Amino acid sequence: MRASVIRRAQRIMLGIVLLASLAVGWSLWRATEAEYGPPWLQPLLGPPQTLAGWRIGIVAGHSGNDSGAVCADGLTEVAVNEKVAEEVVRRLARRGATVDLLQEFDQRLGGYQADAFLSIHSDSCEYDLSGFKVATLEGGSAASDALVTCLWQQYEAVTGLKPHPDTITYDMRGYHAFREIAPDTPAAIIEIGFLQGDRDLLTHHPDLVAMGIVKGLECFLAKDE
Repeated sequence: MRASVIRRAQRIMLGIVLLASLAVGWSLWRATEAEYGPPWLQPLLGPPQTLAGWRIGIVAGHSGNDSGAVCADGLTEVAVNEKVAEEVVRRLARRGATVDLLQEFDQRLGGYQADAFLSIHSDSCEYDLSGFKVATLEGGSAASDALVTCLWQQYEAVTGLKPHPDTITYDMRGYHAFREIAPDTPAAIIEIGFLQGDRDLLTHHPDLVAMGIVKGLECFLAKDE
C-alpha cells in the first residue's frame, strides 16, 4: 500500500514537472518568435524568412544632419529615431530582407530603388498629445498608398497607439526624399509618436515601436508578392 502511494506521488510529480517544462518551453518559443526572448535562443527559434528577396530602405529621421525636435530635458528626436531605426533594420534583416539604413540627406537617396522605403520620425515635445501618423507624397503611386495603409493598420495593432491624422503636415506629404528616390519605389514617412505624450513608449519600448513598423512592411510586401 505504501509503495503504491509513493509511486502515485512520483507520477504526479513527474506530470507536474512535465507540464511546467512544456509551459516554459512554450513561453520561450513565443517570446523568441516575437524577438523578446533570450538571445541564445534567437538563432534556433527566430522569425521565419518572410522578407527574403526584398530590399528595404530605412531612414533614421534627422540622422547625420540635425537633432530634430528637442525636449526641455535634452531628449532629442534624432536619438529616438536612430534607436528605433536600428531596431527595425535588425528585425528586417533577421527576416531575410536586404536593408539599407540611410541618413536624412544620404548621398544614396538620389534615384534610390527598393521594394519599400520608409523614413522614421518622432513628433515634437511642444504639445502634450498622443498618437502617430503616416503619409506619402500627395498624388503619388498606388503602391505608396498601399504601404501607408498597411502601416496605419499594423502600427496601431502592435503598439496600441491611436492614429493622429489631424496633425499630418505639408512637410510630411512633401517630404524631400519622396522626390529624390526612384519614382517607382513605394515610399512613406511615419511619425511614431509624440516625444511628450508618448515618451514612455518611444524611449522605453523601442522594440515594440520597431515591431509595429516591421509588421506594416511585412503586410505591404506580402500583398505585393
